[in-house]
This record gives sequence, structure tokens and C-alpha cells, in this order.
Amino acid sequence: MTVPATSPATSVRRLVAFVFYNIAAVLVLLLLVEGIASIAYTVRDAFAAKPLARAFHTEYDRDLGWVNRPSVYLSNMYGPGKYLRTNSQRFRNNTDFTKSVPPGKTRIICSGDSFTLGYGVDNDHTWPQLLASRAADIETVNMGQGGYGADQAYLWYKRDGVKLDHDIQIFAFIADDFRRMQSPTSFGYGKPMLVVENGQLVTKNVPVPLLVQVWSPNLARAQAALLNLSTMRLLRSVFRLDPSAAATQTRKESNQETSLVLSHMLDDLVATNRAKNSFLVLAYLPTRDEGESGAYWRKFLAEYAHQHGLLYLDLTDDFRRLPPQQLDQFFIASGALDFTGAAGHYTEAGNAFSADLIYRGLLANPEIAAKLRSRSASDAATFRPAMPVRANSPEAGKPVD
Repeated sequence: MTVPATSPATSVRRLVAFVFYNIAAVLVLLLLVEGIASIAYTVRDAFAAKPLARAFHTEYDRDLGWVNRPSVYLSNMYGPGKYLRTNSQRFRNNTDFTKSVPPGKTRIICSGDSFTLGYGVDNDHTWPQLLASRAADIETVNMGQGGYGADQAYLWYKRDGVKLDHDIQIFAFIADDFRRMQSPTSFGYGKPMLVVENGQLVTKNVPVPLLVQVWSPNLARAQAALLNLSTMRLLRSVFRLDPSAAATQTRKESNQETSLVLSHMLDDLVATNRAKNSFLVLAYLPTRDEGESGAYWRKFLAEYAHQHGLLYLDLTDDFRRLPPQQLDQFFIASGALDFTGAAGHYTEAGNAFSADLIYRGLLANPEIAAKLRSRSASDAATFRPAMPVRANSPEAGKPVD
């Protein structure tokens, strides 16, 4: 029996195939090992990450997702002596408020997220409290809450804020507040969603699912980290699952939907404040690194305020005019606080600067200045914000809470 001879070309092909398959097998093995190790380390790090500050002073709320616990006192919440106290009405204030505005006082309700809450500073150095200290007749109600979207801040005011008579409501925003409106969760916590149906605001995802609260925020951190592994990015690229282009289009559509919801929210706030003989003021608080999303919402708020005759206070340009070294001291540095997302919030100096700018803006409006009886509108021309004197170092990151 004669065995067919193997041609040199066939032998080379077989050798190449053998080498190729062995190299492929080794690469697959390495990817598996890298993947398993990365997943293990990622999950470990996610569950060992620093806690969210809100977990220490909030509780589950079926309507809002989470809200301050009443009558909390944490003496060293943000460091030695940097206390956090809530009153029995769940606001970050040292005392309770009567329904009626006390004689001789001008009451301002301050709505917003962690920048209004005063993340990282004590009760006495939040911008709402510093605003109250600018004049003896001002009384401020701090309705800021860590991690809130603008929708949650609106819903909290509509549920609990309107119970109080007030002269002014300052609704303060940062860029992230609008992104948070587009999701039923926030860093693992469940939250309500506002949508417009038949021309009316409708609240969805309520009661807010409690199960999400039980497992948050570590699972949310693990999920986000896993999706960012190099192996996952490679697979998305190979199978053309990279959503960057689609995400850009989706973001534009989401912003349009959010703009519609926001318009209805603001329309209702305008009507509610007018019914209470109160002024609605819109304020935009800049973060350390403002992106394009911030520019979009700043323009939206400016146009809405102009169309509806509202006072709009955009602090962005005032912050940007400062030298970088001076600006650094307005923001909490990375690693300065032992909480996830602490970096990038306002320091005491940042809160003081914001309070001065807001106070000056209020005085510049004749109608609002008339409610602030301790100063006349003409004071706005000579009033200047206090400038900080100490420098802070490393650049802050993007705030989460």
C-alpha cells in the first residue's frame, strides 16, 4: 500500500495552523485568567469602596426614594466638628419652622441637591445658612438632599415645602441634576420618575422599589466597574456593541424629554409660588469641571427665566473668572473626605462665595430686594463677595452624592 506523499506546501500550512491554534488557545486562556481576576478584583473593590454620605442621615421614602431622617445629629459627619443636624421636619436646619413666617423675617426655601444640602461642611457653613447670615431678617429653609435629581427636589418641595409659608423659593441646580431625572435609579438607590402624559406631569416608579435600596450602592458600583473592564470593552468593539454613537443620539432625545418635564415642573413652581405670594428664583451652581451638558441646561434655564419674568442667577462666570489656585480652594479636594463622591463639592469658602453672589443677585432685583428689609436694592452696586484667603490643592473630581 502506498502512502500519498505530503507536499511541502501542505506541511507548511499544517504547521502554521498548529502554531496559530496554539497561540489562540494561549490568548483565550490568558483572557479568561485576566477576566476572572479582573472581575474578582473589581467586585472586591466595589464592595470595599467608601460609603455614600447619604446613607448616614437618610432613610427610605416611598415617594422620593430617600429623605433625611428627622432630628438627626452627627457631630463629626464630615470631619472633626463638621456636624450635620436635621430638624424634626427633616430639613438641614438646627431648629424647626412654624407654618407662618415669623414677624420681621423674610423666609427663603432653598431647594436642590447635595450642593444645597452643604455636603462636606457643617450646618453653619452651607450656602443657605450663610445666606441667612447676610441679613438679620432672612430665614432660610435648607431643602437640599444628597444625590437628588431636580425631579426629587421638586417633589419634596411639593409634598413638604409648600406646608410652610415663604417669601422666596430658590431652586438651585447643577448639571447632574438633569441627568438624574432621566433614570429610575441613582447610584443604586431607587427614585421616582416624572413624565408628561396628555400635557400633565405624572409621577412614575412609585412607590419607589425598596429592593433596590437594600442592595445599593455596592452592586451598582460593581455593575458599572464590570462594564468598564477592558475585556468587556473589547467584546463590545468586536461585536459592534459599542453604544457611544447611539448614546449621543439617545442623550439628545433624553434631554428633549427632560426639557419638557422641566418646563412643566417650573410652570407648576411658578404657579405655586405666586399663589403663596412668593418669588421663584432659579440658580445654577457650577461644578469644578463644567461640561457641555452644563452649557445646555444653563441656556435652557436662562431662556425659561426670561420668558417667564423670573430672576435667574448663574454663578458660572463668577467662578470662571477666578485664578485656578483661588478656584481650587472652593472645592473639596480628592481624598479629603472618606466618602464616595465627596470631591468636587463646595468647601466653606465655596459656600460663602456662592451665598454672597446669590445675596447680591437678590438685592439687584427691586421686587425681591423689597422683601429683604435690612438692605436696599442700591446696596447691590457696592456689595462685593468675600474672597477666600487660604489655598487648597489637588484638583477635585466629579461629585456623586
